[in-house]
Amino acid sequence: MTENWTIWHTIGLFVILLAIVLAAWQISTEQILLLWLLILGALLLFALVAGHGATGRFWLGVLINEQNRISLSRLQMLLWTFIVLSAFLTAVSINLKEGDFMEAVAIEIPEGVLIAMGISTTSLVGSPLILKEKKEKERARVEKKFNLDTLEKLSDEQKESVAILTRNTDPKGARLHNLVGGEEIGNKETLDLTRLQNLFFTLVLVGVYAVSLAYMLVDTIPISEFPELGSGAVTLLTISHGGYLTGKAVDKTVN
Repeated sequence: MTENWTIWHTIGLFVILLAIVLAAWQISTEQILLLWLLILGALLLFALVAGHGATGRFWLGVLINEQNRISLSRLQMLLWTFIVLSAFLTAVSINLKEGDFMEAVAIEIPEGVLIAMGISTTSLVGSPLILKEKKEKERARVEKKFNLDTLEKLSDEQKESVAILTRNTDPKGARLHNLVGGEEIGNKETLDLTRLQNLFFTLVLVGVYAVSLAYMLVDTIPISEFPELGSGAVTLLTISHGGYLTGKAVDKTVN
């Protein structure tokens, strides 16, 4: 646990989980959309409380990465997780209330949705790997110029002269514009179009799929499968994430 984490964070997480169970038990099938929204809100609150415990920031803590910046890949993975998981829990609850005990959790998730979630996970895992290479370049620059093995031993002025990646000293410095701004010294004052495109595609696709899930929850009881995510949407998401990771890998800072 971090120094920000207290017993109240742990208690809060257990209370939120209990609230999800109680809501699923008490809310009737006729109020299925209300149940979905409550579960979705509870999952969001769970993430906010956990983020606050880890970083000391409530609203943005769950999105802050190792550079103390707001991470686009974290946002994307959380959006898909919240929407799909909340709908799945809602569907299971409704199936159980309908007496469909044997097939309550046998809900088919379409391949396109799984691919979309996998793409977001790949970005989340791939981003630190790309940044690790750039951190190695930073260390090489430090060793070459100052005969030291770590950036932390330098003064702020010396760090600026050899740094490649932008970073904040603590999580309080993270801002929403990190989602679309450059993350290197060489492009920190510019808008990164690959990040902006990726953010737009994700928000649109997640929003459209959320509407599809809402219609499914209202019209289909018991629920045996989720709506499809078209191959065109998956292709757009793949291209967008490919451009995002490629853009991240390209050096923007002059050696």
